[in-house]
Amino acid sequence: MTINDGSGAIDPWVLLLETDWSSVDHRCPNTALATAVILAGLLDDDEDVQRTAVHDLGQAVTHQNSIYGTTAPAARFVIAILGHPRTMTLGVYFHEERRRPMRAALLEWLGDLADDATYDEDGPGEPDDVAAVRAILPLIYDAARPYLLDANVLIREAAVHAAAMTLAAPELAVHIPKLVPLVRSTLSTSDYRGYRYLAERCLVTWGVEPGPLPDPRISGPDPMDRPWAGGYSDDPPF
Repeated sequence: MTINDGSGAIDPWVLLLETDWSSVDHRCPNTALATAVILAGLLDDDEDVQRTAVHDLGQAVTHQNSIYGTTAPAARFVIAILGHPRTMTLGVYFHEERRRPMRAALLEWLGDLADDATYDEDGPGEPDDVAAVRAILPLIYDAARPYLLDANVLIREAAVHAAAMTLAAPELAVHIPKLVPLVRSTLSTSDYRGYRYLAERCLVTWGVEPGPLPDPRISGPDPMDRPWAGGYSDDPPF
C-alpha cells in the first residue's frame, strides 16, 4: 500500500517509522511514542485494538477540533492505509451510533480535519501546524475519490464529506461542480442529520440552492453540529 504525494510513493510503515514524533507538538507532553502506537493499532490483528486506536486518534491527535504538530503526519498515515482490508473492521466509532466499517470513520476523521483547518482564517492551532494540515488537503481529496461511489453507503457518505470539506482550499475549488451532485444525492439524503446539515452548508457556500431540510433541532442534539448550524450540542465548558 502506498500513497502518492506528487514526489513519489510512500509506504505507510516507512512513514510511521521515519517520522520523528518527538520533534512535533502533541496534545499532551510525553505522548510522542504513544501517537505511533495509536496509528499502528489501526491495523492491528485484534479488532478491539483497532477500535480503541480509532478512539485514541480522535482524543490524542485532534482533541476538541484542535490541530497539533502531530496532526498532519498522523493524517498522512491514515491516508496511506485507507485501502487496507483491515480498515473494513466493523465497529461503533466516534460519536456515531451505527456500526460501520472503520474506513468510514477514518474518512470522516479526515473530513473533519479538513473542515477544522479551513473553517476560519487562522485555524484551531499554531500557524505552522494548521499550514501543514492545509498543505495535505489535496491528499485528503485524492484519498476520498475512490470511495465517492462506494457500494457501502456509510463509506460513500464519509468519502463525500471528506472530499467536500477540502474544497475550501482555493486550489481545490475547481472540483466543486463535480461534488455538487454527490453532495445532493449522498449527504443531503443521509439518515445522519449531521451530514444533511454539512450538505446545506457546502451548497450555500458554493452558491447552490440547498433545497428544504428539516429543522435542525427537531430530532435532538447531533454530535456533528457546528456553530454555523445554531451552536454546539453541549453547553460550555466542553
